[in-house]
Amino acid sequence: MKRTEAVILTLPTRPWVPQWLGIVTMFVVILPIILLNGAYTGSMVEVSGTLGILSEDITMAYYATSVGMVVAYPLVPKIRAVVTPKTLLLTDLSLQAVISYFCGHATDIDFIIICSFFVGFLKAFVMLEFIIQIRPLFSPKNVRSEFYAYFYPIVFAGGQVSMALTAQLAYYYQWQYMYLFIVVLLLVAILFVLLFFRYAKRPIHIPFKEIDWRSMLLIAAALLFSIYLFTYGKTLDWFASGKLTVYALSIPLLLWLFFRRQHGGGGFYISTVPLLRVKSVVGYSFMMIVAFFGATSSLVTNYMNSIIRVDSIHANSLNLWLLPGFVVGAVLCFWWLRWQRWRFRFLISIGMFCYVFYLSLLYFGISPQSTYEMLYLPTFLRGLGMIIIYIAFGVYVVEDLDPKLMISNAFFLIAFRSVLAPVLSSSFFNNLMYVGQLRAMNVLSEGVAMDNPLAAQRYNQSLASALAQGHGTDEAAQVATNSLYSLLQTQSLLVSLKVLLGIVLVMALVMAVGSAFIPFHKTIKVKVVKTGDDMV
Repeated sequence: MKRTEAVILTLPTRPWVPQWLGIVTMFVVILPIILLNGAYTGSMVEVSGTLGILSEDITMAYYATSVGMVVAYPLVPKIRAVVTPKTLLLTDLSLQAVISYFCGHATDIDFIIICSFFVGFLKAFVMLEFIIQIRPLFSPKNVRSEFYAYFYPIVFAGGQVSMALTAQLAYYYQWQYMYLFIVVLLLVAILFVLLFFRYAKRPIHIPFKEIDWRSMLLIAAALLFSIYLFTYGKTLDWFASGKLTVYALSIPLLLWLFFRRQHGGGGFYISTVPLLRVKSVVGYSFMMIVAFFGATSSLVTNYMNSIIRVDSIHANSLNLWLLPGFVVGAVLCFWWLRWQRWRFRFLISIGMFCYVFYLSLLYFGISPQSTYEMLYLPTFLRGLGMIIIYIAFGVYVVEDLDPKLMISNAFFLIAFRSVLAPVLSSSFFNNLMYVGQLRAMNVLSEGVAMDNPLAAQRYNQSLASALAQGHGTDEAAQVATNSLYSLLQTQSLLVSLKVLLGIVLVMALVMAVGSAFIPFHKTIKVKVVKTGDDMV
């Protein structure tokens, strides 16, 4: 089948619209969706300062978007069956524009968190519509690995571009401009759909009785409580907070009620069979491990902000160096899985070794004298390893899987990969780094006394400098003391970073070597069963 023939058969455009214009329309539609979010971490500092909120509030809203996508996924096929693509896109894009506008003018973080959830809920519909319409362009022969090699870099690159763009707009203008920019892109996408998508009458009858609202509520509450628990744990001192204690006790109960309902309790939301398959569990586990390694980016951010003093624009722009890694990794996976001349486990091992080299460069490279440019190569390697593992195991988990279980597999894959793994990993590193910094501070401070030649020299230099600037004796002594304290903070943070990076480096090395000996299988070739239902 030729690529152009597959595209013509797929796109629901008007008869007079040329094929290339239909493809452009779909990319115009997906552009604001991959950039869209309810809260943007790239403008975290500006939003926190303007609204007087914590950075954890922005993080909560950011991950609430992913929860919305997870909850909506099993619902998408039911809705698509009763509406036309044009109706679905126009309705969805219009609602997204309204929500983005209100988020840009909101002053209440709880409102932004709720809107973020619905942003993710709506994103799932447009994302799958794009997959369905554009899949033949990326993979005319209906091969999953080929499609993922195109689709994954586009989607993951959108998130990185969004953070960098948000930081630019927040720095030079205001953080609200990102929402306005997205609204403009959404309006342009709506215009393209109105002009070029064909009109078709279809009676709209939403199957409310076929939607398991109780299961959706249970899993949404469990995931949101989990995000809240691990996001605010350090801030609210974990179980010293009554709210966190209630949430921690509620999560197991909600999950028990959810799974009980799926096992004959009256629910028909998803199937839990994928959780009983060895390949699914292995795939989910590896993706969570990769998310754990990738969460070390928070350590890099702390290093840039506190040690080499990089501004928010450069801190967020560093993630753009992930994009070349995405491209190289996608090309490698494309040909590796097409040729099938080498064992699958070697591909996994290559992806893991990318993280080994990434962590090695950070462990041996970061210092107070290091430069921002030193982080380019490690970031590239992180992007390379991430895209290899995600594409490889995205294909692996559905091998020999019953087509009826594709939706359930996608649900669990997104939940583990995009919600639970990032939240747990970020909380893990933030808490350990805080504890490690306190311990290092206590150890280093024991040696800071006037009988220590280095400490005395630094103190006397700061004291002389302060006196030369016109400070009084007491003020100059305070300035010199603060200078030593600032130095201790920097050194203790660096020690904590080194310890954590060293531990993760050893773990990555064990995984990289071990992956080369795990008997996954010799070859892998999985075709698309039903586009839209089984793509994630």
